[in-house]
Amino acid sequence: MRSRPSASFPLKPESAISVCRRFSVALLIVYGLQSPARGAADGQFPEVTWHGLLDLRYQHSDAAPGELEHGLGKLRAGGERDRWRVNEAAATLQVRLDWDWMLNATVKYADRQSTPLDLTEAYLAYRPVGAAGWRLAGRLGMFFPPISLENTGTAWSSPYTLSSSTINAWVGEELRAFGGELRLDYQTEAGDKLGVFGAGLANNDTAGLMLAWRGWSLHDFESTLTGRLRLPDGISIPALFPKQANASQTFVEVDGRSGFYAGIAAERPQRYSLRALYYDNNADPAALSAGQYGWHTRFWSLGAKAELPWETTLISQAMTGRTSMGELLGDLRAIDAGFWSASWLLSRPLGDGRFSLRYERFGSDERDYLPQDRNGEHGQAWTVNYNLTFAQRHQLNVEFSRIFSARPARQERGEAVYQEDTLWQVGYRLFF
Repeated sequence: MRSRPSASFPLKPESAISVCRRFSVALLIVYGLQSPARGAADGQFPEVTWHGLLDLRYQHSDAAPGELEHGLGKLRAGGERDRWRVNEAAATLQVRLDWDWMLNATVKYADRQSTPLDLTEAYLAYRPVGAAGWRLAGRLGMFFPPISLENTGTAWSSPYTLSSSTINAWVGEELRAFGGELRLDYQTEAGDKLGVFGAGLANNDTAGLMLAWRGWSLHDFESTLTGRLRLPDGISIPALFPKQANASQTFVEVDGRSGFYAGIAAERPQRYSLRALYYDNNADPAALSAGQYGWHTRFWSLGAKAELPWETTLISQAMTGRTSMGELLGDLRAIDAGFWSASWLLSRPLGDGRFSLRYERFGSDERDYLPQDRNGEHGQAWTVNYNLTFAQRHQLNVEFSRIFSARPARQERGEAVYQEDTLWQVGYRLFF
């Protein structure tokens, strides 16, 4: 690391955890009772399938202390060091109940995860099989909002890079829908599709905390059902908010109010995908429960994916919004931070592998009554990746990332405001 000069259906936390745990146990029981050979191919249901991912990494970083060191660096783990680790091991179990209904659950282990083995998703999906015309689909449970256009692989991995973009890193870390989603699509005979979707959600009241107090980051860690994220040390949080726990309980209901998201999507197969979404967790910024404050977080998310000439894929995502917390004083709150990020990724086959290049910019500002709690920042990042898939299930990745950022709160830790974080990674992935 080098420095440069200057509709309500809320769930209580314990009930949500209990429901999801029982849901996962039920899936495993079904899996144990059914033969994998039986399935929809011969008209027999339920059809049970599973697939997974083993991700091993070598990393060399030259970076400020990150989230794992309770710092303000832009990587999950910082320092100037070499690391060998099991980055992630995940398995997704799918139980097709009939042609239209499916149960889906993903369990994973990740390096220094709060609970060694935990759920990232668990939901019941209704996806009717049909031809052209109108189609209604939905899902109920715990799932990712439809934001990322990059993380489309097994266990929410990306086929393009090891590190997620700053937008998708935050989605994986702090966003999950606990509730129900409906989607209405119209599909033409040619396969073009236009749809609207929306969801009611709960247990996402602390979303926004990490954006305000730590800022944007670059990693590929997805929080789990019972996960916690450690807050940065050495800044003003304990003095200004003594009731705040030293870790954020990522998926928790603080105020008993439900939130929502809604959006539109368009797709032409093999040509383009477009998506726009508005999210509002509707949290009460003055609520406090068991060391966890409510954070009222709302944002717009835009995404586009296009297939260009020369077998080139372009993916662009953008997000802008605000998060606020604390009692009102006049028309201001203790924390009111605006945030934004945008990324552009180009990817194409190269030789026997795939080359991807991503550039992104990010930032945040504030307009609250606690100027001593400094939550503003700005920065940019480059990521270059080459991956080679061989024998169908094995993938080797080489990746380089460099992040430039300025965050005034670093001065409280005796660090420079402007920093450059660098990360080299070699990753081996086994898909099964």
